[in-house]
Order: sequence, then structure tokens, then C-alpha cells
Amino acid sequence: MNNALRTIYLTLIFLPILTLPEVAAQSSKTDWQTPSPIFKQKFDWLRLTSNEWLKGDIVSMYDETLEFDSDELDMQTIDWDDVAELRSKDWLSIRLVDGTIAEGYLVVLDGKLTLVNNNISTNYHLNELVSIASSGVNEWDLWDGYANVGLNVRSGNTEQLDYTITAGIQRRSSSSRFKTDYTANYSKSEIDDDGVPTDVKTADSQRLTSTYDWYFSQKIFFRVVDAEYFSDEFLNVDSRISVGVGLGYQLIDSSKTSWEVTLGPSYQTTRFNNVKEGEDDQENSAVVSIGTTYEYELTSDIDFDASYQIQLVNEASGDKIHHFKTGFEVEFAGDFDLDLTFYLDRTEKPKEDESENIPEQNDYRFVVSLGYDF
Repeated sequence: MNNALRTIYLTLIFLPILTLPEVAAQSSKTDWQTPSPIFKQKFDWLRLTSNEWLKGDIVSMYDETLEFDSDELDMQTIDWDDVAELRSKDWLSIRLVDGTIAEGYLVVLDGKLTLVNNNISTNYHLNELVSIASSGVNEWDLWDGYANVGLNVRSGNTEQLDYTITAGIQRRSSSSRFKTDYTANYSKSEIDDDGVPTDVKTADSQRLTSTYDWYFSQKIFFRVVDAEYFSDEFLNVDSRISVGVGLGYQLIDSSKTSWEVTLGPSYQTTRFNNVKEGEDDQENSAVVSIGTTYEYELTSDIDFDASYQIQLVNEASGDKIHHFKTGFEVEFAGDFDLDLTFYLDRTEKPKEDESENIPEQNDYRFVVSLGYDF
């Protein structure tokens, strides 16, 4: 075999072998894809448009914002536009713009929303979706709550005990919200009077509020129940009970900011601790109640909130009754928070007692408390 033929022969044999790595690399680049996780039923799964995956629990979706409790990163607030894929482990409830409520296992993929209910899949348009919440099938998932305790104990020249307790629970579904909050404030000091210990109470008040809201659009809700119980020994109020209804409007509801206003009528009954001779110790009044609540997420660990309510009542019941609360919630360890809260209560015309003493119009206090969210 001459040299020319030998060269051609060797080229035909070895050229394909030499080009195999390059071909394999090109094929690898073409065929390789981001791997999907193995879906474990104990987690909900979320894929972002960046192809990042999170596992955890779907909390809710409202006003184009998804709340997702990540197994590793804790609570995350995510713009709905950043959601590429969503899969639920439990039944969820969705609400559409026409008021339709449907339930089932949820899958969001390729711009479509699918609910699987009894092995039947139903598709919905994503642009008609208003909200997502836990289904009533998983009742416990609908509830959350908190409990805070602020305590101040002093000993030595002054013996004093101050405490403020706040607690609340809330149930949220795709179309309703139930909320109850309780606050108790107590203060007592011991003053030596000629060597005899004497207990002197300087504060003793309680407030219990409860509301039930039904949403019939993204912004408007009907307050089916608006109830409050209040007592304050030093305001000469043994008990004050208000029950009414209202209408609410969501001014802002974004991933970081929530602001709503309410307005409605109610009826109030107030019983006083003691009154001047000849006066009735109970007053009834029609009420116009106006309120607003504002919440803002300063950082991932610090939240600011403020709420204000005014009740317009008759003169014998106090004329105008104000309640203002504001403060910061700082997350410092898991579900534990440090709360810094300022309270202001004002009654325009307090009821004088049998000794003709008129309580102060304003009561205010600043409380530092430790809280736990559940």
C-alpha cells in the first residue's frame, strides 16, 4: 500500500474517534436540563421563574402576593408574577373574580391553574384568580394566633408589679376572616404607710374585640359581626359592650403594605362602677364606629403596625371614645418576637363617680413584651 492510500485509510479510521468528545460535549449542552425535585407529599412545592425550588407550606395568596412558609427560609412573601410552578400537598380553596369558590389539590404550571378533586381535574384561568387559602378540609391550617406578655417587677424602695397581656387568634379562608384580640393591663404598688404595707392598684383594664368579615370583592368586605367588651376601673367603667356591623375597604394590600378602613353602626351598653346619687349607673347609646388598620413590613424581621378607632356615642356614654395602638414587632428567634407597643385611650366626657371625681380623659402607656406566634 503506497503512502497516499495509507494516509487516507488511517484518517477514515481515527477521525470519528478524535471528534467524539466534542460531539458529546455539544450533545450534553443541548440535552442537559435543570433537574426537578422529587416531590414528597409532606411538602408544598414552589418553583420561581428563576428556576429555584422551595419546599414548605402554602399559607395564602391575595392581591397578587403569595405567602409561602419555606422549610429552610421561613416565611417568604413572593410576587405572583415570580411564580412559575406551584404544587400543593393538601386541599386548597381558591376564589375567582366572579365569586366562585372551588377546592382541591392545586397545580399551577405553564400559565394554567388546575384543581384535582376526587380524581377529576378542573382548569381555571389564572387571570380570574383572586385568592388562595387553606381548605376547610384542613381546618387547623386556617388558624393562626399570638400571645404576648409584658412584665415589670420592681423591688427595694418601691415594690411594684406591672403586666400587660395580649393574645389573639385569626381564621382566614379565601372568602372570610374571623379575628379575636384580648388585652389586659394591671399595675399594683406596695407603699409603706407608717410601717404597714398597703397595696395600691394603679391600673386595671381589659379589652376583648371580635370581628367577622366576609369578602365579596378584592377590595370590599362586609363586617358581619363587630363586637367589643371593655372595662376599666379607673375610668369608672365596670363594663362596656358594643355590638354592630360595618363595611370595609382595602385601600392597599401589597406584599409589604396593608391598609384598610371600616365604617358601621352599632349599639352600646355601658355600666359604671359608681355614679352620683340619683343618676342611672347604666347608659345605652347608638354608635357610629370608624376605624383604620395599617401594617407595613420594614424589613424581613421588623414589622410596623398602627390602628385607630373612634366611636361616636351620646354624651352620657362619653361623647367620643378613641382607641389608638401602634408599635413595632421584631422577630429575633424563630416564632418569638419582641414587641414595642404604644397605647392611647381617650374619652371626651368621662363619667364622674359618687364623690364627683372625674377620671382623666387620656390613658396612655408604652409596653415592651415578649411574644410568640403560632
